[in-house]
This record gives sequence, structure tokens and C-alpha cells, in this order.
Amino acid sequence: MFVILLILLIADYYDLKFGIIPNKLSLILFVYALLFNLMLSICFKNPFIFMFSIALTSLITVISFFLWHIGFWGGGDFKLFIGLSLALSFLDLNHINLNYFSNLNLAILNQLILYPKVISILLNGILMALALIFISIVYKAIIDKKLKSYTKLSILNFSLALNQLTSKTVSIESLEEGMVLNEYYFKNQIAYDRINDERNKSNSNINLNAIKDDDIYYLSSLNGMGLTKEDIRLINALYKMDLIRNPEFKIKIEIPFMPFITLGYIAFLIFGDFISIISGFIKIML
Repeated sequence: MFVILLILLIADYYDLKFGIIPNKLSLILFVYALLFNLMLSICFKNPFIFMFSIALTSLITVISFFLWHIGFWGGGDFKLFIGLSLALSFLDLNHINLNYFSNLNLAILNQLILYPKVISILLNGILMALALIFISIVYKAIIDKKLKSYTKLSILNFSLALNQLTSKTVSIESLEEGMVLNEYYFKNQIAYDRINDERNKSNSNINLNAIKDDDIYYLSSLNGMGLTKEDIRLINALYKMDLIRNPEFKIKIEIPFMPFITLGYIAFLIFGDFISIISGFIKIML
């Protein structure tokens, strides 16, 4: 457990300071988890433990890949989470009546949870992230003296506030490699065709996605991927040719998610699954 926490803390440092999680760190966790599960199988003379860990991690990999595909998190989070899943797969052996670790003093083992334990960590992290975002929105509303309008619990107001909190506006001269472009609207068929032509080339390194909706066109980063040098050159060329006219671009502010995974892991070890706790509290209240 300590080794896992140490690796997560190192990942937090890289995520917060550099906005990336080194592949080597994910590989270290994966190899550690692989050897750990192999050792468990040998110690308990049960090869099914190792096979179970591989099967469960394969399932988590599919889920993690889907979350990456829809832009929920970055590739670094995706890779490290797979290693975390493999490292903690032994905790799910109780689902198949092979719980060799009932003597571990973990709150999570005393809760009835029908999904893998690593999903508990993810859900814990998401709930903590949402709580922090909510606090940030309320704080910003107080600073901007707009708290009164937010007390009406307007979903639209909170949605707009969240959008402002997670995006910023930069000029075309300030675009940098790695920035994730939010929706940028324009009205020009030629620009739309030019972007798609460039992206469809066999050697293309274009991450821009041009979409047409009736007479409105807009740009965004493909699958949440950051701008490349080619993207920035293309945007500047289109602007100089007057094919796109607005020099202001909305950029998504990427909230580092790995620290919330770490917090979710710590909460998982101390308290267990937040969803289970909340569900139990609701049942008591009702």
C-alpha cells in the first residue's frame, strides 16, 4: 500500500508541476503490480489469483480507454490508473469467495460494493473534485458579488460559472503547443474545407476538429488533444488570409486529476467507498 501511495504522490508532483505523468512511472507501477500478483499466486499456490488480476485489469483498461476517448482524463492518468487497478485487484477476490485478506484493517472490505475497488477510488476522487469545484464556484460568486443569483440554484448559472472556471481566453499570438482548444466559431466554408483537407492527409499531425452545423462552423481540439505546432501554423495562416476573423480563442484549463485520484485512494483506505457511505446515510434518513 505504501509503495502505491509513493508512486501516486510522485505522479501528483509531475501532474501539478509539468502537467504530465511520465510513462516510466506508469510502467514501474504496472511491473510492481504484476510481480506482486504473481507472488501472491505462488504464496497461496493458486494461479487463479494472477489470472483474475489480469482479467479484472483488462476490464478496467476498456473502461479507462473509453474515459480517455471522451476526454475525461489524459493519457497519463489512463496509463497510471491501469497499473493501480492491477495493484489492487487482490482486494476484489472476495467477490469470488477467494478473500485471502479479510484480516486487513480496511473499511472498504466491510462494505458491500458490487464494482471493483479501484472504481471506488475513482468515484471518491470524482466526488472530491466536484466538491472542490463547487466551493470554487461559490467563492468566485462571493468575490464577484453574485452569490444572490447563485442561491436560486440555477443550473444554467452554475454551468456558466463552471465553464468560466475551466477556461481562459488567449489571443492568437499567445497560442502554444499543448493547449486544448474550446469551441471556436467562424463562418467560412473555405476555412472548414482547408482544415479537413489538412487533417485527412496521410502524414497529418493536425489535432483540430472542424464541424459544420447548418451555416455555423466551429473548431475544437480533437478528443481533447492539445494543439500541435502544425495546428498553430494552420490557425495563423487562416487568420492572415481572413478566413477566420476572431483573434481570441477559448482554451480549456486542464484541472490535474491525478491528485484527486490520490486523495480518493487515501479516503478509500481510511473511510472506504463514499458512494456506499452516502447510500447508507440516505437509507438511515429515509
